[in-house]
Amino acid sequence: MTIETRYSFYILGSGLTAAFSIILSEIAIRPYGVPPLPVIIIGNLIGGAVLLLSAAGSLADLARLRQRQNLGRVVAAALFIYAIGFLASFNAVKLIGSGKVALLGQLETVFVVILAIIFLGERLTAWRWSAGGVAILGVAFINFDLQAWQFSLSWGEMLALLAPLAVASGIITIKPVLDQADARLVTGVALGLGGVFLVPLLLFNQTPITLSGPIWAVIAAMGVMRGLAWLLYNLGLQHLGASRCAIIFLSYAFFTVLVQLIVVTLAPGLDLQLPANLFAAVAGGLLVAAGIVILQMEPALRRWAQRQV
Repeated sequence: MTIETRYSFYILGSGLTAAFSIILSEIAIRPYGVPPLPVIIIGNLIGGAVLLLSAAGSLADLARLRQRQNLGRVVAAALFIYAIGFLASFNAVKLIGSGKVALLGQLETVFVVILAIIFLGERLTAWRWSAGGVAILGVAFINFDLQAWQFSLSWGEMLALLAPLAVASGIITIKPVLDQADARLVTGVALGLGGVFLVPLLLFNQTPITLSGPIWAVIAAMGVMRGLAWLLYNLGLQHLGASRCAIIFLSYAFFTVLVQLIVVTLAPGLDLQLPANLFAAVAGGLLVAAGIVILQMEPALRRWAQRQV
C-alpha cells in the first residue's frame, strides 16, 4: 500500500466519522430539542479535550505551536472552521433548510482547490479536475432537491455560502502548521478554541438549556466523533495536499445518508431527515466513488493516456 493510498483511507475515515458526528448532532437538535449553539460548543470542547489528552507527550511540538506565526494560524483556523463555519451552517439550516445548505456546502471543495492553488502552490491535473467534477456531481445527486436549485441571494443563502468559504480558508491557513507539529495537538487546540470563541454568544440565548444524561451522552459521542474526523482529515492533509483531501472528503455526504438509513431502521422514533430521493442518493454515492477511483488511479490513467498518443 502506497502512502497516498494509506492517507486516502484516512480521509475516507474522516468522512465516515464526520457522518456519525452529523447524525448525532441531528439527534441532539431534533428529537431532544437542544439549541444548535450549545451542541456546537460542547462538541468542540469535548473533541478538543480528547485530542489534547492523547497528545499530552508532545512537548516539543507545543513549543513550535507557541511560535507567534503558528499560533496565529491556529487561532485563525479555529475562528474560521469551528466558530464561523459551524455557526453559519447551523443558522443557514434554520433559514433555508438542510437540502440547500448541504448543496451549497459542497462549494467547500471548490474553495479549497482555488485557495490551495493560490496560497499553497498546489497544481491540479486534468484528471484531478475530472475526479472533483464527478464527485461534486455525485453530491448534488445525493442532495437532490428541486427547491434547493432555486437560488436567490437571501440572508440564509449568504450564510450557506459563508460556511464553506470559512472552512476552506481555515483548512488552507492551518496546513503549514500541520507540517511542523503533531496533528493531535494542532487539531485539539483549534477545536477547543473554536468552542471558546462561541461561549460569549450563550449570553444572548433566551431559552434555558437543560441537558439530561442521555443528551450529554449523545453530545459527548458527537464531540469525540468530530474530533476524530478532523484529526483523520488533518493527518491526510499533511501528506496528500488540500485539494486532494477536499475531493476525497466528499464521500462524507454518502456516508451520512448510509448512517441515516441504518439509524432510521433501528430507531425510527428519532425522526431523522432522510434525502427526498433515495434512488438519486445511491446514484450520487456511486458517482462520488467513481470520482475517488479516478483520483486514486490518476498515475495509471496518465500512463495509459500517454501510450495512446
